[in-house]
Amino acid sequence: MRPSPLRVAIDCRTVAAPKTGDRTYALNLTRALARIDRETLYLLYTAEPTPYTRLEVPNVEPVVLPVDPPWIWTPFAFPEDLARAHASVAHVQYITPLRAPCPVITTIHDVAFRRFPRLFPLKHAVLLNTLIPIAVRRAARVLTGSEATRRDLLQFYHLAEERVVVTPYAADPIYRPMDRDLARARVAQAFGIKRPYVLSVGVLQPRKNLPRLVRAFACLAREFPHQLVLVGKEGWASAELRRAVAETRLEARVTFTGYVADPDLPALYAAADLFAYPSLYEGFGLPPLEAMACGTPVVTSNVSSLPEVTGDAARWVDPHSVAEIAAALRDLLEDKAERQRLSAAGLVRARRFSWDETARRTLAVYREVAG
Repeated sequence: MRPSPLRVAIDCRTVAAPKTGDRTYALNLTRALARIDRETLYLLYTAEPTPYTRLEVPNVEPVVLPVDPPWIWTPFAFPEDLARAHASVAHVQYITPLRAPCPVITTIHDVAFRRFPRLFPLKHAVLLNTLIPIAVRRAARVLTGSEATRRDLLQFYHLAEERVVVTPYAADPIYRPMDRDLARARVAQAFGIKRPYVLSVGVLQPRKNLPRLVRAFACLAREFPHQLVLVGKEGWASAELRRAVAETRLEARVTFTGYVADPDLPALYAAADLFAYPSLYEGFGLPPLEAMACGTPVVTSNVSSLPEVTGDAARWVDPHSVAEIAAALRDLLEDKAERQRLSAAGLVRARRFSWDETARRTLAVYREVAG
């Protein structure tokens, strides 16, 4: 008699949210699982209908679980429905149900809230630092994107080493090289940006270290015609960033695009002369990988997971040093040959990462935990 297929329930509520790392992970992981595995039944849970969980393959089933008030979804509604669905394994991001009728795996993308609580709103820092220790101890396995974050999880939460598994992420396939003249024309039409520019992408929050990037850009703004283009939705504590722009008198040279939808991002990356990402801490750091996949040279930090992800295909800087960030930007803007070298190396580096490989490693964990 053939055994019943594995039934994996995945919390996909983030797929309907604006672009974040959580959304990118859920979208690309579920699509890759649907490509590589036709035996497991995947139950993709959302709180409202969305086209992103309708993958048109027979072993993927969208499950809409509306709940009011929303806060009861994780502790009560989701685990109750896991029992109804006879789930073999459940997969969530960060916070787990206190009780569940099957093993629960959680993906923790980073522990910035633990390492740098001052960079978060007090409410968020308290909530995460209260609930995540419970989640990682209850979870059957903890997944994360980098060895750097795995070390942090082991250090902060004293977990058994075999319970924390690295499943590296990848750039979405939409990020690939394109004709630069075409990319510049699209950017000019969509955003009115006609100068050459240095790009940064990410939520406007303290961890991204954007005030230092602005001050570094100010050190060379008179030498180059470039704009500094900051792409991302408004986060918390962004007043310091606006103050840095005002104090350096760069209002005319710094462009805030706000949130940009996925289809418009590849052209923004491809048309940039440089991508700058001096983040103070990243669990993986998808934007530098996206930039490299588009052939754009990258300047990024020498901390946390960023050297692990970018390797020798990026210029590393101390994110606390405005002078070092400025020197790297100046060197690369002056040296076309080095930009071309980094562009070529970045394309090779980005190809080392694959969502199909992420899915294979994740599926191995599902099978192990269910077994």
